[in-house]
Amino acid sequence: MLRSAFCTVLPASFVVALALSAPAPARAADTPQLIYLASWPHQILVFDSVQEKIIDTITLDTDIAQNLILSPDKKKLYASTVKDNSIVTIDLSTRKEIGKFTLDSANKSFRMTGLAPDPAGKLLYSIATTITKAADHYDIEPAKIIAIDLDTHQIVRSTDFPKDESLLGVWRPQMKFSPDGKYFYLFLSNILVFETQTLKLAKKIDLADPSMPGFSNVVFNPVEEESAEDPNEEPGKLTNVFMSSDPFVHRAVFGIAKIDLATLSFDFTPVAPATTISMTPLLLTPDHQVGYTAAINGNPGNRRCEFWAFDMKTRKLIRTQEFDGRNRFSFSLSADGQKVFIYGAGYEISVYDAKTFTLRSTVTLPGDMTSNIIVMPLAARSAGSAPANLAPRVATYSAQVQ
Repeated sequence: MLRSAFCTVLPASFVVALALSAPAPARAADTPQLIYLASWPHQILVFDSVQEKIIDTITLDTDIAQNLILSPDKKKLYASTVKDNSIVTIDLSTRKEIGKFTLDSANKSFRMTGLAPDPAGKLLYSIATTITKAADHYDIEPAKIIAIDLDTHQIVRSTDFPKDESLLGVWRPQMKFSPDGKYFYLFLSNILVFETQTLKLAKKIDLADPSMPGFSNVVFNPVEEESAEDPNEEPGKLTNVFMSSDPFVHRAVFGIAKIDLATLSFDFTPVAPATTISMTPLLLTPDHQVGYTAAINGNPGNRRCEFWAFDMKTRKLIRTQEFDGRNRFSFSLSADGQKVFIYGAGYEISVYDAKTFTLRSTVTLPGDMTSNIIVMPLAARSAGSAPANLAPRVATYSAQVQ
């Protein structure tokens, strides 16, 4: 009764003051959209694509990170390093290193190419080359596909890499798993499918003859620099651009392909005659309505670069815009699909508006980039939310770069 009576006699001005003093709910546009990337000498940077700036750094105790991957639950980041071939685990809620190990021993080192966690988050898969240091020479063993147990830090499965396949020029191959975790996909000049329990080669899709009417010599994901993980990709699917030629007059064409990883079925849609020598990965907006890529023509000293936007329902090219490309660069998209990033081969990230393709800003990093980037999905924002002690760390970083 007293509480009810008190509430009824509150002055209107007091109620208004309370309402004005209450914190306003955060707008979706103000919520951080985090991206993780490694830079020289041995740190991982936390980039907020909403503010378009670096908001934190994570220092590694080991060495330069060359490959970053996100755990299936989106709560941890795994980094493989160069000098000591370590695998470092970072907790994203605290942004702290919580574990590290190396497969190296006194006279053996394991050079890993690519890294991918299985759907259960228990094993890491990679392609490893073992190098043994002898008294007066090094012995280099043939490459193997390996599975590493994250609890025991041991290789629990391995098999010889197929001898008729090439790893020449490959350093971050695209690796995927079927939704049930039974099959491991490796995308190279062909598509190799392995059984995860035995690492036995279950199927090989020869992209020179993919058994698709009207297609031959398919180059799936003709990436200029590196493949990129799309946070907005449909679960169990892989969508990307491809180059091919028809089997009759061998005219080069490019198009959009979607692979169902559960059934290994393909959906190839030719778009137009090929007018470009290379493209970056196709990345989707959250509603899967628009896909973005960059097309590159010409030699590094005299090249022409364009942003391309596709209507994914009709798979038609709807927008293009030329931009100042670098001699080498990689391409990515913000989780909300509003911004395009050009990065790599240096210490800058160029931020473009995805709708107009106009340059918004150029972000300077504290050192050259050394890894791929991880774009956190919108649904995983809380996993990378700022830790309680972020403010002093951001102040320290700001002082270092000024």
